[in-house]
Amino acid sequence: MAGRRNVRPVRHGGAPAGWLDLSANPNPLGTPAAVRAAIGAARYDRYADLDVCAAERHLAADAGVPRALVLLTAGASEALRLIATALIEPGVRGVVAGPTYGEYARVAALAGATTDEVCATEPSFDPPLAALASALKAPGRAIVVICDPNNPTGRSIGASGYRRLLGALRAPEAGEAILVVDQSFAPFAAARSPIGALLATERALLVRSLTKRLAVPGVRVGYVLGPPRLLARLRAVRDPWPVGAHAIAAASAARWELGRSERARIVAWRSSLASGLAAHGLRPVRSDANFVLAWAGPRAREILVGLARRRIAVRDATSFDLPGYLRVAVCPPAEQALLLAALDALRAAPAPGSAQ
Repeated sequence: MAGRRNVRPVRHGGAPAGWLDLSANPNPLGTPAAVRAAIGAARYDRYADLDVCAAERHLAADAGVPRALVLLTAGASEALRLIATALIEPGVRGVVAGPTYGEYARVAALAGATTDEVCATEPSFDPPLAALASALKAPGRAIVVICDPNNPTGRSIGASGYRRLLGALRAPEAGEAILVVDQSFAPFAAARSPIGALLATERALLVRSLTKRLAVPGVRVGYVLGPPRLLARLRAVRDPWPVGAHAIAAASAARWELGRSERARIVAWRSSLASGLAAHGLRPVRSDANFVLAWAGPRAREILVGLARRRIAVRDATSFDLPGYLRVAVCPPAEQALLLAALDALRAAPAPGSAQ
């Protein structure tokens, strides 16, 4: 354990208004009509409008679990902070599957802990399942965090991976590890996580960002699925009235899973994007999410700056400790055409400093 210390902020995606923003990853299909209507009709002039009971009942029914296993939060960010605040204490070690979202290590550090990162390796970035299983079975207390599909690699644990992690959680020699699965991008993956089996272990927390699923970055909303004994510890350290009325309304109308045709469209757009990036000399990583990580090598900075001059933003993966990589959000064909045309123009332009 390390003492509490100053923690540098984590750089995230996002672009100015009016840009083609492919640096962040909301649902490329946009906000469902039922959610837009619910947000528009939301009342916010009474404390009664902040009652989460109906929203949590709806999310529980949608997930097929009892309501006692659901905690509505102000996005996945609040959920991660609550987990760190409530569950990190002296003697607890953190393990994170990387390279990944920097907030996991940051909130652990704010709670006074350091984390060990077990990393997938390029070029395939296969999830480090052996190291994660070992961490779950190791003696003592630990919080093991995975993002599935992972951000920024887009790689998913898959059915066989979950079987391995469940085996580790159930192993007779296992310690007291808690598995935290950030499922913010899970609706966009083909494989489903075994919710019932994970929750039955009493040692798993599933974090879900409705902000991504519903394409509502201005409405901070998410939820946690977990055993009541762990959710009670999270509730004990949270602020009063943490979730706003518009977020509660959105959650009350939300569905977690995408329809078959919706997922098929996103898969097709993702395949098209990966092919287009490859045709421009980038090396895409196979993705199960609504974004594609691609190796640009020494051209990465040139591409970032050149696209920005055309008011197009993609994510520099250097903040994930992946210099030379770019993360690009899956988008509809018209927006992809704009991106690929800009890449064409960059490739055709003379190199800086060359003779004109």
